[in-house]
Amino acid sequence: MKIGVIHWAFPPVVGGVESHLVYLYEELARMGHKVSILTAPHPDRDPADYPWCRIVDDELMSIRYCLNYPGQDRYDRVREMMERFIEREDPDVIHAHNFHYFVPDHAECLDEISKKYGIPIVLTVHNYWKDDLCRHLLKDIGWDRLVAVSYYMKWPCIFDAKVDPDKMEVHYHGIDLNKYCALDGQRIKEQLGLAGRRVIFHPARACESKGSLHSIMAAGLLKDKYPDLCLILSGNGDSVDFDEERESFKARVGELLREYDMEKNVIFVSASGSEMPLYMNAADVVVYPTIFYKGEAFGIAPVEAMACGRPVIVTNSGGLVESTYHGINGLVVDKDPQTLARELAEGIDRLIADACLGEYLGKNGREVALERFDSRKMALRMENLYERLVSDSVMQRIKNTATRPRQGLKGAGCTTSRTT
Repeated sequence: MKIGVIHWAFPPVVGGVESHLVYLYEELARMGHKVSILTAPHPDRDPADYPWCRIVDDELMSIRYCLNYPGQDRYDRVREMMERFIEREDPDVIHAHNFHYFVPDHAECLDEISKKYGIPIVLTVHNYWKDDLCRHLLKDIGWDRLVAVSYYMKWPCIFDAKVDPDKMEVHYHGIDLNKYCALDGQRIKEQLGLAGRRVIFHPARACESKGSLHSIMAAGLLKDKYPDLCLILSGNGDSVDFDEERESFKARVGELLREYDMEKNVIFVSASGSEMPLYMNAADVVVYPTIFYKGEAFGIAPVEAMACGRPVIVTNSGGLVESTYHGINGLVVDKDPQTLARELAEGIDRLIADACLGEYLGKNGREVALERFDSRKMALRMENLYERLVSDSVMQRIKNTATRPRQGLKGAGCTTSRTT
């Protein structure tokens, strides 16, 4: 099967959606499918790093570029780009990700062109924006199926955007369980220059909404008790800055580091995909304290940590509680910004002080990841969805052909049917 994938960004851009694209489509390519990805260009991207897919990049897939060029001309150019992609790649199905926001042109053009070529289209909802543009692009575009990454994301699609429930499915993210597995943590600490230190790893995109500031404050509250404590903040590479908070966030980080005297206890890294399992295994505790006002859609990083057998602490934000169960495979704390730093510090302290509890939660986490978040199971389920949609599309074309009156041998409007 030939699968066309469309998303605003792709690695080396850092983010949960970008990680999901790699996990899902590399697995589908391994299963024998041909994958083409239409995305925005990136100066540091080397297509050779992704031999399992064909990457087609275009400036018109850049959100910032499109927002700076509104009008009919943009719509026409987007349509040309979409049609060119379809004609060259000849996909059997097209799967868009987060095409229900930012600008309407891309989803509207895809809707129009997919009907012209008879290609089923799928949308995965990784986030939800409670406004008219989001509602329009979810409800009024002719998506053959909408996929939510969690039940938390499914709810507003149905009850706010009024999407037909029969058109929606929930597909949890899956990860590469061979890549994310338990390794020798002490050896990796030595390899990373962290020997003898208690490591707290915050793998979310570095921004205020992901709780990065509260992780710094929580570590600051524990520094006197654990002088060797080291907080590692990842997600500092290129990422989609949805809320344009990056510059103010950097200024606030500097203030907190000075306030808590944490300059020597906090490390900022831009971990690549191959480095993430190392940092996960080096961690004594992995934290993901989202305070995002819309709620976390799913949160793939805690699942990666679980797969490595590490104990996790998350907030009770959105879809995070669909993968992390308090006292079973992690700890869940309240997302209230007023109390989060203290509760996070208490959770970290509890796991550092009780190694048996950390080991128990970590082992359970690995079992949960194996059972529910295997990328191979995710790919098989998505393959099944694609096959159903393609089959339905073929049957519909056959039906349309069969019911269309055919010209007789003499004269228009005469059919070849006979009556006796």
